[in-house]
Amino acid sequence: MTDQRRRLASKTSIAAALVALGAIGWSGTAAAQSDVTVFAGGKLDVADSAYVGATIGLPGSVDNRGWAVRGAVYTGGYEYLNGPTTIDADFTGGQAEVIYRFGSGPTWGSIGLGYRYVDTDLSPGDPGNRRDGGQGEMMVSLDGGHVAGPWRTDWYGSYGFRLDDYDALVSLTHAVGASGRVRVGMEVAADGDSNYSAYHVGPIIGFKIDDRSEVQFSAGYSDGDDRGSDGYVRVGFYRGF
Repeated sequence: MTDQRRRLASKTSIAAALVALGAIGWSGTAAAQSDVTVFAGGKLDVADSAYVGATIGLPGSVDNRGWAVRGAVYTGGYEYLNGPTTIDADFTGGQAEVIYRFGSGPTWGSIGLGYRYVDTDLSPGDPGNRRDGGQGEMMVSLDGGHVAGPWRTDWYGSYGFRLDDYDALVSLTHAVGASGRVRVGMEVAADGDSNYSAYHVGPIIGFKIDDRSEVQFSAGYSDGDDRGSDGYVRVGFYRGF
């Protein structure tokens, strides 16, 4: 088992949490009357992970525009083979950003600068795994969305400077039903760095619970370097206050 494969398993886990940060852009104008959004969710893929976080507007921000802070914590686990030995890996981490939110009406977005840190515990130990122990890096992010009639597109991306790692998600959905509270469509996500790449693609459905909250489900096909194809399941939730 190469270090490349070991890193892939760890990074794919973390991607679930980072993608979730972009998913809060789905609140769009639904949460425009408040300036606090909480979000949570998880993903089953090569590794399992769960996360929870919040975005809080800073003084002077109006209708989800202006400066805000955004943070999340996440945890998960995976396993891999190193020769004949099965290595169990558990990780916990977090990320914090200062973001600037812009746009109104049918288009919105944000750019952010922050720091993320993850600590990975391997049992038994594996000194050849570069993800062993604590890893931190500065990072930038971009997310947003656009509505055109019943169609909606959302996007998220982040890049870490120390490890040259990236995460990205794009979705396209269409409102169905007279109430418009249900959206269905497709999402595509990718993550990687200079050593590997991985992606997933699948249908997505969002249920608008009320004017300030929504739950989303996605499941589909996952693949990447140095591993076989697999399926994934992702769930996300946000609520504005």
